[in-house]
Amino acid sequence: MTFTDRLVYIFCTSLGIILGGALIGSLSTIITGEQPYFTMRKLAEDMKIWAVVAAIGGSFSSFEALGSGLFSGEIRLLAKQFFYVISSFAGAELGIYLIYTLTGGGNP
Repeated sequence: MTFTDRLVYIFCTSLGIILGGALIGSLSTIITGEQPYFTMRKLAEDMKIWAVVAAIGGSFSSFEALGSGLFSGEIRLLAKQFFYVISSFAGAELGIYLIYTLTGGGNP
């Protein structure tokens, strides 16, 4: 998988975790009788860090790569990992933005 392919893969995975988790998670409001809009917003915000971690691999290998890049002087590896994390955060933020847009706007 090329670098750009991996960036797109990570972005879409993070986006999918936020959208899927918030939409499917809000189905619980059918049982509890709460407002689905507020539940979707809360779930999207609460899942942000988990979406980022899951999208970049969900293990410590990414963080080990960051450490080896930082302490071993492998700037290229460090830059790749940095862009992977940024791509993951961008996907999560877009997901949160879309959830807020679907639920009537406001600031995420």
